[in-house]
Amino acid sequence: MRTSSKSWMRRVLKGLALAFLILAVVGSSYEQIGRWQDRQHKFRIGRPVDIGGRSLNIDCAGEGQPAVILEAGGGGYGGYGWRKVQPEVAKFTEVCWYDHAGEGWSDPPPTARSSETIVHDLHELLRRTPVASPYVLVGHSIGGSYVRVFTARYPSEVAGVVLVDSSHPDQQEPAIMRSPINRTPLLARKLLCFAVPVLERFGIIRFAMRNEPVFVPPAFASEGNPAIRAMRGQRVEAFETDIAQGCAGTENGSIRSDRGSGDPEIDRAARSAGKLGDRPLLVLTAGQYWKPDDPSAAQEIAKFHEIWAHQLQVDLTRLSTRGKQILVENSGHGIPDQAPDAVVSAVREIVMQVRNRQPQ
Repeated sequence: MRTSSKSWMRRVLKGLALAFLILAVVGSSYEQIGRWQDRQHKFRIGRPVDIGGRSLNIDCAGEGQPAVILEAGGGGYGGYGWRKVQPEVAKFTEVCWYDHAGEGWSDPPPTARSSETIVHDLHELLRRTPVASPYVLVGHSIGGSYVRVFTARYPSEVAGVVLVDSSHPDQQEPAIMRSPINRTPLLARKLLCFAVPVLERFGIIRFAMRNEPVFVPPAFASEGNPAIRAMRGQRVEAFETDIAQGCAGTENGSIRSDRGSGDPEIDRAARSAGKLGDRPLLVLTAGQYWKPDDPSAAQEIAKFHEIWAHQLQVDLTRLSTRGKQILVENSGHGIPDQAPDAVVSAVREIVMQVRNRQPQ
């Protein structure tokens, strides 16, 4: 009886091992096929620029100086989020948006991104495009922190700055406003960071996101499913890249700060970037904010927004001796999409200030 029980147990274990092996092979194949399809699609906006063995995507329009560089916020949607701003700015100067490594139409990074690698990538991209400096840098959300770091690293290449509802390294959002990963207990965060490479390799993330809603640029709307599949592939890669950056910035999930952007590495870099000197600076601040149905949560968020709009964003204007705040009453955090005219107007003002300061 005991021998029979042991034999049965061995068969069960062998069956489980075989099932696991089959699932691993199927998952790995599913992931590799998905990556191959991602590389084959013909739906592209912008053009690739080699920055040393890999390419970043950039899209420029217009003519004139100073050139305006649009730095996207987080979320992994790439530079195309500036699509409503770029055509209007192009009417009075050159303007470019680009995709961070691992987002949009750019190649993935060789290692987990950081503020330093993102800034270095942008510098190489602009040098090889080429786009003449000095630039007016426009940063939305966490992109505002990248703009600050870029200016500190390459001060001679930045003539003016526009911060669009920019992150502040000392912001302290209510728990309900933080991303799910930043509300997760530390042990779970550590396990997630440990598991992500495995989940990627065996196609689990790609499979989980197989029905993820995506934005398809109007130019590709008539292409149907192939365009949707291509844009969804971008979202998968961007999600994986974003998680890798977050895990690296929090020392594999072991750090969870109660203030800042949620990525301590970026916040430290922004703090140490210093001031902007006498460069012209406009700080656009969202006048609207999310109002949940729960009265206590709504009150907490309203209190935070008061601090955000009238303390933290005002503090950003002090980065420059020529800083000024503009409250965008008709928009929430997504100003580039919800109130693009406000961004265009701010960029025009900074461009004109830079031109008036330059020797004729």
